[in-house]
This record gives sequence, structure tokens and C-alpha cells, in this order.
Amino acid sequence: MPKTIDRLTRSWLVLMGLTAVTLLFARHGDAGGGGGVAGAALLLALAVAKGREILLHYLELDQAGPGWRLLMTGWLVLLCGAILLVTSAGALGWIGKH
Repeated sequence: MPKTIDRLTRSWLVLMGLTAVTLLFARHGDAGGGGGVAGAALLLALAVAKGREILLHYLELDQAGPGWRLLMTGWLVLLCGAILLVTSAGALGWIGKH
């Protein structure tokens, strides 16, 4: 009978996979690839995915009501969206040194 992987171990594996993708992408950006706003969007999307995994499985938000899940996930998306907005504004020259 095959042994099943428990929920937290599976969540840990997902987090390690997302972290590996983040590190590989960030490392590629250091090599001169840049990535710009699209790269920042990808990294922030990975951050949202990791944050949601932590919220649901390690902080046991999957046991909470849908309102709490929506509130906490919404806050995470809002925060990463604000970071992306500032990054985009800087890349377009709207803020920063002129």
C-alpha cells in the first residue's frame, strides 16, 4: 500500500518548488536579462501563490470561513499590486529621479 504524503508536507513541497522557480528567475535577471515590469509581475505572482499557500495550510485559513480567506487573500493581492504599481511607475519614469 503506497504511503500518502500529508497535507503539510505537500504544502512544503509546493513552497519549495515556488521558491526554486523564484530563485531561478531572479538569478536569470541578475545575468542581464532584466525582466522589467513583466519580471516583477511574475515574481509578485509567485509571492502571492506562496503567501496563499502559507495562509491556507500553515495558518489553517482553509478551516476558516470564506470571508476570512477572501479578506486575507485580498490583502495579499492588494499589497503585491501596490508594489507592482510603484515598480511600473518607476519604470515608466513617473516617479524617481528626473
